Amino acid sequence: MEAGPPRDDDSRPATAGQLRSLRRWLLVTGAWAVAATAISVIALIVANRDDDEQDRARTTGQIGQVQRQLNQRLDDLEQQIDGLPTADDVSNLDDRLRQVEDGAAKTSDRVGQLSGRIDDLETQVDELERSATGTETETETETTP
Repeated sequence: MEAGPPRDDDSRPATAGQLRSLRRWLLVTGAWAVAATAISVIALIVANRDDDEQDRARTTGQIGQVQRQLNQRLDDLEQQIDGLPTADDVSNLDDRLRQVEDGAAKTSDRVGQLSGRIDDLETQVDELERSATGTETETETETTP
């Protein structure tokens, strides 16, 4: 077998210049890879920071809404409390109720007295009717011969 001339460039060994050029390109590619990785990490950190800020903004909004609702409820309760009677009002009402009860008791006593007087009058009327009936009967018996 005869050794013939090499067929193409792939079969020849690399020269020192080619190796240096290859090393340079590998360093450039590595630098680009490190830069891309750094940019990716920075983008990830910024994205996480944005997510955190959005979460904080959302949470802040929810807290603000809850505070507004609580303030509204407190205002409603204060209005209800302001509408309630005071101790003086209750005391005045108590005094008026006591006066009404006293008046009712006096009225009840007077009704009892009047009822007694009416009973006395009815008794007197009955006695008068009996005596008038008895007098008529006596008058009739005396006038009849």
